[in-house]
Amino acid sequence: MGCARATRYTREALCSIDGVQLLTTAPVLREFSIRTPIAPEKLIERLVEDGYLAGVPIRAGFEGTAYDGGLLVAATERRTRGEIDGFAAAFEKAVR
Repeated sequence: MGCARATRYTREALCSIDGVQLLTTAPVLREFSIRTPIAPEKLIERLVEDGYLAGVPIRAGFEGTAYDGGLLVAATERRTRGEIDGFAAAFEKAVR
């Protein structure tokens, strides 16, 4: 799976989870930003427990913008659909 395809697949998988919203519809290659139903720091903490690196919280320099409190997620061509599906399942469990 190529980088753009892996990113698109990851974005679609995460945005299908209740409460997860895409913060921009701009074309992406590796990274995309989302809003999650729980604080990004809490989500990162929960996913680390399952062995996943969730992404990077968007804070510094974005205070008061639509991105403040979002999460920057990246995907690369090194991830298989199975790995992305596992990440999405853990992500869904973590936001509950």
